[in-house]
Amino acid sequence: MLKPGLSYVIENLDNLLDKGYRLKLLSMGFVPGAHFKVIRKAPLGDMIHIAIQGAAVCLRAQELAFVQTRVISS
Repeated sequence: MLKPGLSYVIENLDNLLDKGYRLKLLSMGFVPGAHFKVIRKAPLGDMIHIAIQGAAVCLRAQELAFVQTRVISS
């Protein structure tokens, strides 16, 4: 689970991810080695606001489940 205020690095995109959506994430900067920060989560946790490579992106938690990450700072 991604937590607001923490920074992460992307390790990989899951191969089970739909090819079209995988390409969409890659074009938005979700590439292995990229750093991002979770800004906030919607009250019910479905939408997650992320800052990645100078852009602000909101994605659903189920979509981010295919992005393998690790925490780099708290």
